[in-house]
Amino acid sequence: MTIHSVASIRRARRFQDRRREKAAAVIATMARGASLNLTHTQKGSVFSLNGTVVAPKIALAVVNDVRVCSVNDGLFPATPQTWRYVEP
Repeated sequence: MTIHSVASIRRARRFQDRRREKAAAVIATMARGASLNLTHTQKGSVFSLNGTVVAPKIALAVVNDVRVCSVNDGLFPATPQTWRYVEP
């Protein structure tokens, strides 16, 4: 078991805060009418917002937000590829 120092705890919290801030910025853009899209390429899956690439961990945080809803217009019904902001 490791004992964490104050500096290591702050570093971990700053990392999580930056991730939350980026997710909040994506959700704010979606609130103005943009949609988050998932595209499958030869190199893997890519999330994009108005043509800007969104990191997968940020996109998953956005998708799990209660204000974001799947439009479900993917190739198969169980695989959504577009998410939009909905009013709570």
